Amino acid sequence: MCGVVGFVSYVKKAELIDEFVKKVEHRGPDSLKSRIIEVNNKFIHLGSSRLAIRGGESENMPMTSESNSFISYNGEIFDINYLKTMSRSDFTYKSDTRLILDLLDENVDNVSEFNGMFALAYLNTYEKKLYLCRDKLGIKPLFYVKKNNELYFSSEIKSLIEVSNIDVGVNQNSLSKLFLFNGLNSNEDLGEIKSLKPGELLEINLLNDNDMSSKIYKIEKKHNGGDFKNLFKSVISDHLDADTPVDLFLSGGIDSSLLALTVKNELSKKVRHFSLSFEDNSYDESNLINKISNDLNLDSVIFSFDNKNINSYVNEAVHNMNSLVLDYSFVPTFILSKFTSDYSKAVLSGDGADELFGGYEWYRAIKYYNFLPLSIKKLLFNLIDELTLNGKQGGYLTYFDKLKLFFKYISADPYVQMLIWQSPYNNFQKKDLDYLKKELKSYIESKNSINENLREIDLNNYLYTNILPKVDVASMANSLEVRPPFLDERIIQFALSNKNTNKVGVLNTKLYLRNYASKTILSYLNNHRKHGFGFPIVDWFKNSGLEEIKQMYYENNLVYLERDENHINFLISNKNLNFNDYRELWSYYVVSKWFNKNNVKLI
Repeated sequence: MCGVVGFVSYVKKAELIDEFVKKVEHRGPDSLKSRIIEVNNKFIHLGSSRLAIRGGESENMPMTSESNSFISYNGEIFDINYLKTMSRSDFTYKSDTRLILDLLDENVDNVSEFNGMFALAYLNTYEKKLYLCRDKLGIKPLFYVKKNNELYFSSEIKSLIEVSNIDVGVNQNSLSKLFLFNGLNSNEDLGEIKSLKPGELLEINLLNDNDMSSKIYKIEKKHNGGDFKNLFKSVISDHLDADTPVDLFLSGGIDSSLLALTVKNELSKKVRHFSLSFEDNSYDESNLINKISNDLNLDSVIFSFDNKNINSYVNEAVHNMNSLVLDYSFVPTFILSKFTSDYSKAVLSGDGADELFGGYEWYRAIKYYNFLPLSIKKLLFNLIDELTLNGKQGGYLTYFDKLKLFFKYISADPYVQMLIWQSPYNNFQKKDLDYLKKELKSYIESKNSINENLREIDLNNYLYTNILPKVDVASMANSLEVRPPFLDERIIQFALSNKNTNKVGVLNTKLYLRNYASKTILSYLNNHRKHGFGFPIVDWFKNSGLEEIKQMYYENNLVYLERDENHINFLISNKNLNFNDYRELWSYYVVSKWFNKNNVKLI
């Protein structure tokens, strides 16, 4: 993994590019390098901070080719053997960096064949063009801003703001979308800062005034032959390819457990797992983790999330949030990454399995909701409203809380209701619902089944706004590479081409993976209910969080929607908040902290 930074200027700025690289050192402390290349009276500054996973010092970046092109690259390309067959070079490749540089030299559209997680800057001095590109799911980030005649880009928003010296202003409309989606979706920018879209290839013409054009590459929905077991084994084998040991995160869920099973029993690889335990039973799965670890004979490293340190955990995580992440599970993800980085440079994770294989409760909810007449829906809402206890303060949303939230907006499109479930926001208005419905049109196809449409929404929205930025920011702040085998293109193509992969039942989600697990030593996971990855956020609020938020509000440092002042007053003064109220307050807290730290202004 690496940090990618750079800018285009009419003036050579050697000190600034070195400063830029230093600001993303945490993403790759093994090598900090920069290059300045003059093209058409412009100076292209490229920088990289490298976390060395494959290859030696010869693989440090920015890297140059025999044709005098350059690359600064963040990520990993999997299925390298396939890419080698595409290259016309007889070069012996020690890593993926030189290989993809040669392929880009041959034809920049070869990037469409790259299967992996990556963001890159590629300079072709012959064409006098700079290209910025990102993987098709947007696993790895790349942000840019155009200021006057200069163009700046970076793996992280924070460093981009600091080096480009821009004044970032965010209007209320953009703020509303941020809260609605629980993060930045692919169609939204943060003021002047733009994000490359998933699969986007941005071309900057250096002969003109840095004129830009772009194209989007998407994952082809083609059938990937063979059975799942052999495909899964092959994919994970590729993800274990490294010059340093690749370990794994084990949560106790079915996704990471199947990774562990395949690594240990199918590939016969020695592997360590890293996990978190909690004092609060509503979060802790250490008993199940220990059972899985013992059954598979794994080397176990379990860290304790000590409630006495909850304030310092939150402060450290939020302080190191280099790009904005609203999901409160960022905190345990950050802490787990921090502890793990003392032992390992790279781990596998189960991210993406829920989106591909129907792992969320809203899959079941929409499936049955769609067949109910309006009168029954209203009746159910009234019953659920009575059954839900006011002031419930559990570790997660209760099942009835979820149903209440889902049925609350009866007249809304069912897919919109699913997004409402995902959002921490509680005070939806008609314009919010209309906007969400408009956004969903690009994901939903009338010919698709309900579950197929849900999968498209999750892959293009929830995964992008929530899961991917959370993992990238938390892990890279701690110099840790997290590899998600479920998001390998081969697995995605298999899942999308098989109509059975995202089926849900009356009692359970992810039936395909559960059926797969039932035929293994981990058969007991077949009936294990999904358990989110959180931390005792209610304890933090009671300890210091709510008082801090109140103080920020009274000092006019709390960022929220202007239309919601009465709603905010209710939240900070009410002693009987439910868990979703805490999620909403957390979003305001994080946005406020991040905006104030990075001098982002509301306009």
